[in-house]
Amino acid sequence: MAKRLQARLNQQAPMARPVWLARLPLLGGGLALVALVAAAMVWLLNPQHLPLRTVRVQGQLAHVTPADIRAAVAPYAKQGFLHVDIVAVRNALEKVPWIYSAQVTRSWPDALLVTIQEQQVLARWGAGGLVNVEGEVFLPQQPFAAPALPLLQGPSGTSAMLATQYAELQRVLAPLALKIAQVTVDERRSWSLTLADGVRLMLGRSDHAARMTRFVLAYPQVLAPRIATVARVDLRYTNGFAVQWRDHSTEQSGHAGA
Repeated sequence: MAKRLQARLNQQAPMARPVWLARLPLLGGGLALVALVAAAMVWLLNPQHLPLRTVRVQGQLAHVTPADIRAAVAPYAKQGFLHVDIVAVRNALEKVPWIYSAQVTRSWPDALLVTIQEQQVLARWGAGGLVNVEGEVFLPQQPFAAPALPLLQGPSGTSAMLATQYAELQRVLAPLALKIAQVTVDERRSWSLTLADGVRLMLGRSDHAARMTRFVLAYPQVLAPRIATVARVDLRYTNGFAVQWRDHSTEQSGHAGA
């Protein structure tokens, strides 16, 4: 009996290993992975390891120069490819006067892709600068000679209104082949137009559409035959208009639907 019991004890399995000891290789592998990730993060956080080397520019550029773009991007390039502040770069580019809008994206592994939309010029602004098609005034750093552009002139803050009304007034005059050279709004919000041939139209502060209609109806028969002698057409009348001739004489007319 004693011999059989001893034999059974001898056949028992060896003592099991502790759980923590069994998981030691897995724990060691996890720590190694964490260390590897940490080392990679430290490497990536160094801008010198992934420098920003190239700026690729897209868009039809007539006034924006490569030097303008380099000057705007340069302060942020030292942050490296991964950490360059895309929003800050875009804002810096949009401060360049001739840039209306900019889009900036990363292009792996070391470039920024910049898409530029230049300002679309509508007119000159009386106080200096240019007006874009949105009615916004911007000031080019270099002189911009564009005498063929119309001149919009008015109090500060009126550029958008002037741009909109210029486009509408030019549309009304288009069938007569007349071009607007200047639109002026004075401090009393009284409007006047100067045409390309030098004729000035006085529109006043209200009823601009009705007054322009009166002029358009009267022009072909009343004014066109003598347009070279017309200095000013005052449309601020209820049922007509007054014409001032270049010899400074004035006559009243109630023609053509006035």
